[in-house]
Amino acid sequence: MDAGGAGDGRQPDTASGRGAAEERRGALRQLLPAVERLRGLREDGQVRGAWASHRTLLRYPGVEDDARAVMAAFDGGVLTRRDHLEELARRGLSHGGLTDLAGLAETADEELTRALITWVVRSERFEGGVVAEALREGTLVTLLDRLRELYDL
Repeated sequence: MDAGGAGDGRQPDTASGRGAAEERRGALRQLLPAVERLRGLREDGQVRGAWASHRTLLRYPGVEDDARAVMAAFDGGVLTRRDHLEELARRGLSHGGLTDLAGLAETADEELTRALITWVVRSERFEGGVVAEALREGTLVTLLDRLRELYDL
């Protein structure tokens, strides 16, 4: 057979193919150290240090870099769910229905989890502080943990 994999049972490297899934797994694997550092923003349900009162986008060394790495991965990077609004609408979710992201994460599949994270990250464009709030609440880390679980990492 040809090198493209036709007829050999392999899926093509498309947005929904096996190659793309492995690329997404690899991208999340690279983010895991940042996710662990971001997880440290909350300890025993309490936000620590100066971060506790900070509403705007992450102006602390390390935290800013980690948050920007997550934002880049879900705002144009390989983990981005490009049709996230359509995915959310298809599932009957709208801005008003997105109040319990951590609850949605408990049973979300990969597509919904990526759509939710993309929604959080892209919302930062319209309302500064959305990502900071999602980190402060632990929601963003919860969603990233769900994606990690789905990818068996």
